[in-house]
Amino acid sequence: MKELKILAIVVIVTALTYIGIEPLAHMVMHPHVEPADYSFGDLKELKNADGTAVAQGNIENGKLLVGQNCKACHTLKADGYEHIASKEELMAKYGTIVDVEKHYDELDNRYVAEMYNSAVPLDLSNAATIFDPKFLSNFIKDPSNAAFDSTYKMHKEHQMHLDLAKLKNDEEKAKLQASVAAEIESFRNKPKIAMPAFDYLSDQEIADIVAYLTSIKQPLDGRESLVLACGRCHNMQYANIEATTPADLLKKYLGTTPPDLSMMIRSKGEHYLTVFVNDPQKVLIGSSMPRVGVTRETESKIVGYLEEVGDSKKEERESLGVWVIGYFVIFAVLAYFFKRHIWRELH
Repeated sequence: MKELKILAIVVIVTALTYIGIEPLAHMVMHPHVEPADYSFGDLKELKNADGTAVAQGNIENGKLLVGQNCKACHTLKADGYEHIASKEELMAKYGTIVDVEKHYDELDNRYVAEMYNSAVPLDLSNAATIFDPKFLSNFIKDPSNAAFDSTYKMHKEHQMHLDLAKLKNDEEKAKLQASVAAEIESFRNKPKIAMPAFDYLSDQEIADIVAYLTSIKQPLDGRESLVLACGRCHNMQYANIEATTPADLLKKYLGTTPPDLSMMIRSKGEHYLTVFVNDPQKVLIGSSMPRVGVTRETESKIVGYLEEVGDSKKEERESLGVWVIGYFVIFAVLAYFFKRHIWRELH
């Protein structure tokens, strides 16, 4: 009977800790954020000058526009355009210290990153595979707004409205509104993406570009999706994935070296990564990580591959839990009967 009383006390104290304290601690350490928004509701749909929806994109015109506007920086391997710099250009710049023939791809990446002081521009062959069409359209039109400014403004204003509801003084409200407006403007004016805005193109022309990129896309697995979406900046040592942008140039461009992704699934968890990849500003306001704009399907593949590499024993670990609990239950019962047997002999 005494043992049951002790057990009851332990159960009650544990329950109070778990039910009363743990949720509060979790709320403080991990504040609630809205789920990932795969519709990219803060971004605008493509429209004609009269406000009507654009027509279906013209693939042939899109191909022409890509050649005129994108190939100065981006490769397009699906169309046979695999390098930005010629071997002669690379020989003149690096030929005295590196074998250009042997390291053509790596040197081409370095050449472009140095030229534009940026990460290596994306190969466009499968851009439409990983990127949401609405995000891709907005990114072409204004990269900084699509990747940073629009969502930063949305979250800052949302927090401002919550804070305004707590204020009663009109002067304090005006000061808060002015302060937030200044922060938004300051963030917008910071240089964040080397790619220029193509806002001189009409929305119909942008739709044509997206239509062409969609016509050449191919399905990608988890590893390929991660390399394309994340691999220009991030290493993944456990999977032998090295960022295509040289580390020294990345640090110069970003001010720091982006983290290795090998154990990110273990350190952050699936839910955090899902929300963060979809919209970094939602989790970490002011983050230098751009919104990547991948589709739900691509994000699922990326997170799945992160789990495959960084938490390959997850299923085995979770299945072991039942056996561990069974072990404790069996030995608790044996210990109880053994104690009764010993105390019975003593009495």
